[in-house]
Amino acid sequence: MDQLSPFCTCTDQVCPYHPSNHDRGCAPCIAKNLAEHEIPSCLWNLVDTAKGQPSYSIRAFAELVVEKDLR
Repeated sequence: MDQLSPFCTCTDQVCPYHPSNHDRGCAPCIAKNLAEHEIPSCLWNLVDTAKGQPSYSIRAFAELVVEKDLR
């Protein structure tokens, strides 16, 4: 877990991209999400929760931000 960033809020430690599962920090997770046009769970957790989202798409994230009316 030495590679876990202090701001990482992801609890999915089974995920192969989780920083605790390799020595490359957040880069693999970010790269995977960019390739799939998705938002990583650390940003979902900032707005609400990453668990149970029907979609992790950029659109779904934007809609949640608007719904929560974050400023």
